[in-house]
Amino acid sequence: MRRSCALLLLACFSSLFVSAAEPLIIPSPEERAEFRKNHKSYIPPLGPKTRAAAEAWEAQEDFDVLHYFLDLEFTLSSRNVSGTVTATVKSLVPSLTTVPFDLYDNMSVSSVKRGGTNLAHTHQNNLLTITLNTPLALDEQADLTIAYSGTPQSVGFGSFGWNRGGFGGGAAVWSLSEPEGARTWWPCKDRPDDKATVEEWWTVGEGWTATGNGKLIGTVKRGRRTQYQWKPTRPLTTYLVSIAGTDYASFSHTYTALDGVTTMPVEYYVYPEDLADAQVSFTPTVPMIEYYAQKFGEYPFLEDKYGMSAFPFSGGMEHTTNTSYGYSLINGGHNYDYIIAHELAHQWWGDSISPHTWPEVWLNEGFATFSEALWAEHLGGASQYRSYMNSLYSSNFAGTVYDPVDLFGSTVYDKGGWVLHMLRGVMGDGPFFLGLRDWYQQRRDGTGTTAQFQATMEARHGAGLDFFFQEWVYNGNSPVYEFGFKNADAGGGVFRTYVRIRQIQTNAGTFTMPVRLTLVTGAGNDVRTVWNDAADQDFVLTTGVPVTNVIFDQDDWILKNGETQIPLADADVDGVPDRNDNCVAIANAGQLDFDVDGAGDACDGDDDDDLLDDASDCAAFDATQGTPEEVAALTLEPNAGMTRLSWPGAARSDSYEVVRGDLASIPSGYGGCVASGLAGAPWDDAAIPLDGAGFGYLVRGRDAGCGGAGSLGATSGGAPREAACP
Repeated sequence: MRRSCALLLLACFSSLFVSAAEPLIIPSPEERAEFRKNHKSYIPPLGPKTRAAAEAWEAQEDFDVLHYFLDLEFTLSSRNVSGTVTATVKSLVPSLTTVPFDLYDNMSVSSVKRGGTNLAHTHQNNLLTITLNTPLALDEQADLTIAYSGTPQSVGFGSFGWNRGGFGGGAAVWSLSEPEGARTWWPCKDRPDDKATVEEWWTVGEGWTATGNGKLIGTVKRGRRTQYQWKPTRPLTTYLVSIAGTDYASFSHTYTALDGVTTMPVEYYVYPEDLADAQVSFTPTVPMIEYYAQKFGEYPFLEDKYGMSAFPFSGGMEHTTNTSYGYSLINGGHNYDYIIAHELAHQWWGDSISPHTWPEVWLNEGFATFSEALWAEHLGGASQYRSYMNSLYSSNFAGTVYDPVDLFGSTVYDKGGWVLHMLRGVMGDGPFFLGLRDWYQQRRDGTGTTAQFQATMEARHGAGLDFFFQEWVYNGNSPVYEFGFKNADAGGGVFRTYVRIRQIQTNAGTFTMPVRLTLVTGAGNDVRTVWNDAADQDFVLTTGVPVTNVIFDQDDWILKNGETQIPLADADVDGVPDRNDNCVAIANAGQLDFDVDGAGDACDGDDDDDLLDDASDCAAFDATQGTPEEVAALTLEPNAGMTRLSWPGAARSDSYEVVRGDLASIPSGYGGCVASGLAGAPWDDAAIPLDGAGFGYLVRGRDAGCGGAGSLGATSGGAPREAACP
């Protein structure tokens, strides 16, 4: 049955909102690897590798490119790029005499001009070095126009191509310059740290549409060919400059900005045979822009557009305002929505904020991958978010996130995404997402480094995060955990859960992380967070109800390479692990210690520290009852013809007794008992020693209860002195 045009438009409009409510289809790791950028055998040069390259790199530090004007014609029959590139450069030194641009040697330069003056130049080692006719002073500017032509070489992910792919074959022209492929088809300072404004005039053959960055400001017919004039409002880096041209069919949607008033076109250019499928597959795009704008801040290039242009690549490339999108992904379904989300998120992470150097590429790819998971969370909630993050899991991420071995490998994409996921767990949602918004607002239209990102997040966190970035970004590998737990009823409605956490990895040091422990109880789950910063650590968690199970990192906030539950020894079966038990031989679940001596009551033979074993102590927990302490001092002085004895009171003494003997007999004995039952000092002795002799006195206390008599001290040989009183 034939539909009317109005009905068809209504159906397309409705699908824009219906598809956005469906859960995101999570790709398998194998599928993700297939459609992700992969560099095959490509090893990017990424900076100086020779003395000449190093010198050129250093020379490029002397000038800043402010603007590029590219007026280029793309000829399919000869696969030739020709035209001019005019670069506005500003000197960063007192006297700038040479300007080196990156350009592959196979491209033929016919002239370099400054105004109407021809400039001397050399072209070798993939560098076009221009000698200025007069030096530029500090901050002085000049326009340099380079006329050139040639057939671009294909490096990296392709960098430049003429194939179309798709039904019926055909031809196209397209670029994918990441990371250092812009130099294969146009002269530039091909580094991510030097962003410039750009104007692009692309001339293509009859029947073709050429798309580019920014907004279309005009078209000009040039015989049977057409020139498309594109002009981005904001600066971009060289690897994001895009040409995509073929016999496109197009359609568009409209995005309404956060202010509720401003609108922006969202334009799609696809192969004609894919138009109907594209009108279904691309329906989530505007809802994605709306969500990311709310989450991160307004879409970065609102003055221009967002667009997607089909090209023959198994994946996408986030060219600023104009993503190149693999035609094979356009199938009328939504199984590649994650790629749409990924490339769109790059408009914030990679395009608006570009990496200062390529070792920082995780700030692009890790962020965009994490943004896929956020879109999944938006559609399906926390469980969908967790499922998506776990689809990115690997037990063996190679190398480090920063300065990776593989610039576009899973460590950068997937572990980079996990880094942000874990950082969210460390900081909490509020500070974390405010930190992301700060990062975007502070660095937009510029570049960023990992150190700068860390500082931004620390400002919101209110504490240092160096421990986190060192272990997860700058170093490699992951923790391997063992954990165990025991539960003890401490009495009085108090229950203690003893948890032991061990890290047993051998390929990395100890990881410092907050670890979430889910305590399962009959009253529901209780999530507690402990700070794990040691290789072997104990934690005690108190609850008001019994804990039946402990789940380690239930929601997977840590990229761990294993977790194993281990038994904890508990010899007395009191619920307190032996390593935490103050009495491993006798059950003591409450770990009580009435005398606070640290020994623990169950194993303490003298609980009240009264010098009397509990077994013979009639008041085992009463320190006032028991064996008296020694009388510490004794003084003698005359008193009305008698000798007055005085002494300080001894603990636990209810009465005192006095032993007296002749000094001459002390080595062999201490005399006899001369007084007992004394309430305390003083006591007067009426006895008088014989002439030339003297008395020696000993005083000891006695407990009226079960403590008995105290000690009279020890002889010089260490033996107890004899007690003369019964």
